[in-house]
Amino acid sequence: MKNTFLIGLIALAIGLGAGYYYGNTTGVKSGVEVGKADLLAEQKKVAEDEAKATQDKILEQVNPFSDTNVNPFESEYVNPFEGTTVNPFAK
Repeated sequence: MKNTFLIGLIALAIGLGAGYYYGNTTGVKSGVEVGKADLLAEQKKVAEDEAKATQDKILEQVNPFSDTNVNPFESEYVNPFEGTTVNPFAK
């Protein structure tokens, strides 16, 4: 009776140790790898969405130089030298 109980206790301890080792190697590690892959994919998607939103926001902003008339003589031409004389002593 004593020997059977002792053998059963040893077998139970070995079974618990083997189960713990097997569960740790297959369950936790593969679960962590899946979790890391999911997290990295989610972070990449969020970064791409933020970049696209920022790009759209930049494209929607108004260009301050698109509607302004840069050339002051474009609407009507005025000769800046009109009315000047070449020789001021010729009068």
